[in-house]
Amino acid sequence: MPKPGEKMNRVITLTVIGLYFVLTVFLIDAWAQMPFETTPITNKGKKWRIGYLEGGPYANYQSILKSITKTLMDAGWIQHSSIPECRDEIETKTLWKFLSTQIQSNYLEFVSDAYWSAEWCDAKRKSLKHDIIKRLNESKDINLMLAFGTWAGQDLANNQHNTPTMVLSASNAIRSGIIKSVENSGFDHIHAWIDPNKSERQLRLFHKITGFKKLGIAYENDLDGRSYSAVEDVQNLSRELGFQIIECHLPGQASGTSHEEAELVKCYEQLAQKIDSMYITDYAGLTKKNLNKLLMPLFENKVATFAQTRYDLVKYGILMGAGRSDFKADARFYTEILAGILNGKKPGDLPQEFKSPLKIVVNLESSKQIGFRIPLDILAGAFEIHETIHHPENKE
Repeated sequence: MPKPGEKMNRVITLTVIGLYFVLTVFLIDAWAQMPFETTPITNKGKKWRIGYLEGGPYANYQSILKSITKTLMDAGWIQHSSIPECRDEIETKTLWKFLSTQIQSNYLEFVSDAYWSAEWCDAKRKSLKHDIIKRLNESKDINLMLAFGTWAGQDLANNQHNTPTMVLSASNAIRSGIIKSVENSGFDHIHAWIDPNKSERQLRLFHKITGFKKLGIAYENDLDGRSYSAVEDVQNLSRELGFQIIECHLPGQASGTSHEEAELVKCYEQLAQKIDSMYITDYAGLTKKNLNKLLMPLFENKVATFAQTRYDLVKYGILMGAGRSDFKADARFYTEILAGILNGKKPGDLPQEFKSPLKIVVNLESSKQIGFRIPLDILAGAFEIHETIHHPENKE
């Protein structure tokens, strides 16, 4: 028990049977369902050489790569080993160094010099694309590329090379131009995960819970920004459910984090007095460090908030989110696709749609701050309930 006066920030994990809301997904044994071979196999006696590309550091990329690593261990592709802690919550270089230098495997080699990150820099992105495709075509020393995120997917989903490529954690692989459709990537060597209705499912639930009338959203008003923020889904749903969208457009993410944080704060302050709810989409300025400053005007104006992708930030003050709890199900899907490719299936022939199991996360102190009572049935079905707003150290 905590000492008197000591602040308590417990996370209560509930297991509830028969959750009523649509987002509940019952997990099945995916390994037993896939109609193709997933058994670990060598590349004609050699190891399969794996490469990695990301647009830049991002929390979900790290979480997914960790989960895939654990799943590969469980599936027998690599030997079990303790996964190290990363330097922060967004970088993946530490994980790749671990995979390339410490992991033992008879089947896979994570190539140490085949890790690339564009660091969210347009110039570096262009240069990396040229260099990677040149290596894939000339050296031909990579058997499978893992492309994390929209940028990486856009840069490798083309006919400029023929190396099997998996696109993971892209915002919407169709609207961002990575693949042609849910059923067809458009390339034999490309596979891209897609959950085309995820944002719609989130917002339907948010609307059902809060009944909001005026939804705020801040995003970059370009092709990538609209894709990241699911603007088309928001617009379609607003016409169906009859709520108004209040927008604030953000500058491109190439000016430095401090500038982007300031721009995001400015947008939130502009929106706060005009809205009753906020769909918090991802942007470089959205960090744990500045979340309190971002939420302050929203709290003052009693605005309900919902996290689109950064479900980890609910504990730091966002009212609620509906997201993956630990990426285990996603990792199993990605691992079985990887296994299918290495067992001889064309990436373009494998299923791309996977509806990630989404679970409700709520913050009770945030609900008190805005005077909103979270319905009991939502609390009963919540995967995580944060009783207080956690205040992180002054670092990301």
